Amino acid sequence: MGEETVTALVVRHLRELRGALDQAGFETTLDHPHGSSPYLRATNRHAPVMSETIRCEHHIVDGDAYWFFYSWGQPICPAVDKLLAAREISRVIGNRAPGRPHE
Repeated sequence: MGEETVTALVVRHLRELRGALDQAGFETTLDHPHGSSPYLRATNRHAPVMSETIRCEHHIVDGDAYWFFYSWGQPICPAVDKLLAAREISRVIGNRAPGRPHE
């Protein structure tokens, strides 16, 4: 008893990543369609066409630990490191207005 289900654990990791991405200035949506795995959609507020779908799954290369993955299947980082994941996602979809220098 008291054990977190796999789905609840994945949702918790995605919610925590959502918080880190929200603080970094992204717009995020967490979705869990019936019969499908939960996912997080992160969108650049300044360039809405720049977005990415993030999933959280076991990574066979890391002792089956949970990792975040891009939509094309590339691993981002272990799910325990939300700040690193937010930085890596930011490198892919940005979080500033186009043409605006990094602050």
